[in-house]
Amino acid sequence: MSRNRDDFSRRTRYRLADRAGHRCSYCKTPTIGPSDEAPDAVTNIGVAAHIKAASSGPGARRHDPEMSAEERSSIENGIWLCGSCSTVIDRDAVRFTVEALQNMKRDHTEFVRLGEQNLGEVDIIAIGPDLVAAGQVTRFGPTGVQLRIAFFIHGTPQDLMVFVQDFEKRTPLSRYIVLADLGRGGLLLEAPTIEQHDSTRYLSFRWQSAAPRRDASQPIAGVSAQTGRIITGFDYLVQTFEQCLGHAKGSWFASLDGGSYVSELYWRFKDSPWFAQLLKVEVARLSSIPSSSSLGLPDNGYPPLLCVNQVHSVRVPSFDLDGNRKLRVELDLELEGHGRWSGDLLVYIYDPNGLELERAKAVWMKENIRRIESGGNSLPTMLPPEGWRIEDGFP
Repeated sequence: MSRNRDDFSRRTRYRLADRAGHRCSYCKTPTIGPSDEAPDAVTNIGVAAHIKAASSGPGARRHDPEMSAEERSSIENGIWLCGSCSTVIDRDAVRFTVEALQNMKRDHTEFVRLGEQNLGEVDIIAIGPDLVAAGQVTRFGPTGVQLRIAFFIHGTPQDLMVFVQDFEKRTPLSRYIVLADLGRGGLLLEAPTIEQHDSTRYLSFRWQSAAPRRDASQPIAGVSAQTGRIITGFDYLVQTFEQCLGHAKGSWFASLDGGSYVSELYWRFKDSPWFAQLLKVEVARLSSIPSSSSLGLPDNGYPPLLCVNQVHSVRVPSFDLDGNRKLRVELDLELEGHGRWSGDLLVYIYDPNGLELERAKAVWMKENIRRIESGGNSLPTMLPPEGWRIEDGFP
């Protein structure tokens, strides 16, 4: 019985895997490796996925009825993914459009050309909250910084153009660039400029003056989250670092824009060689970009990691979580008034469903507080998020 699908040939599947370096084009995770079942056994979790669906019908994402069978089964309509990313992409045609997948495939090809051995030579760059690119610094000095953009890990070249074009419309605290290699970043003085030379894209920008930092050598004390007793000095400082990195973005009703991306990065890049560098960018962002004024701080106030001047390195010895869903992270930081400090943190990692629920709770709380403060009925009109009862406690 015919399956009415225009599937790839075995040769096309092999070519897609080879051209992708046997890594997922989205999360960069290796898709092939040794199996312990036998000395010569291998495990392959790679999928040759269709950019435009192989057949029509319910659930067929991005299907193009104008394509011929040969076009649907050609290598141009294929992208190499791991099994997990294939499922995510196959269920979200809004986020993963045909153009987005074609850009992802092109950027991953560039990543493979660079080679894994050159990972240390590629800087990870966060451009605002929605763009992550890989490239190199080509100029750094009093007149500003210039970057060569090699490829995008998250976002597209079109998103970068929109970031520049809509710069003045963006909220002030979303106008930033953070460099992993430097271990710091900052708010931008004005909109960056983009130059194109042949197929190479360059981004030039200037930072504002650095945000203020708290002196880590000054006395500091607070309540231990474990014992309820007062702790001081670096014991308390480590706790604030852990809480800051474990506080997921959008999970607190008082500041839906605040928080970290660590949990999202963990699930997307778990077991990937990119994770530690991406985590370094996130720590640098939380060390460089001021907190939202909704936290009671001015727009040019302290960053969430308020005494960190620079992130020298981030290591993740294992992707395994402990019994409390915490990930061990080794940090090497430059602290204001103290100098270099190294230590281990245990960072809480939300599971994807738990994170979705926490964010829904935060939105529910914020909306109903807004109604009460505006003089509306004190009883909530929005239903609580599914799976959570008010008596279970607030976020």
